[in-house]
Amino acid sequence: MKVQGDSILARWKWMDARFFSPQQVNDEVREYIFTATLTDKGTWKESDTTKEKSSSARLEGGKLSFGTSTSSFKGKKFGKSVEFGVGKNRETGETGVVGFNFDTSAVKQPVRDYLTARGWKKARLFG
Repeated sequence: MKVQGDSILARWKWMDARFFSPQQVNDEVREYIFTATLTDKGTWKESDTTKEKSSSARLEGGKLSFGTSTSSFKGKKFGKSVEFGVGKNRETGETGVVGFNFDTSAVKQPVRDYLTARGWKKARLFG
């Protein structure tokens, strides 16, 4: 977590892995950022950002090809995800069948609890 201006940013790189299959190697990096922006009315506003980056090397029909993709989303997001595959977790060094869990509430709730305990209130959609 870090403070940037009038915002608290909670960042979670929840996947950083290299996955293997017989004809392909994929590198996957996925990150989630929760931002709570404080207002002068004693409230905070929330936003979510997700970033995904993928690169691959594929051998098909005797030809080697490479590909990359990136995507990002900013807005409101909630969700849970469990993903696994054969590969290497580049954060822990674990190899074999590796799994990754993602739950937005694991990032959001500690920030919300902290702000609420200090008298801040979540801004309402209207009013």
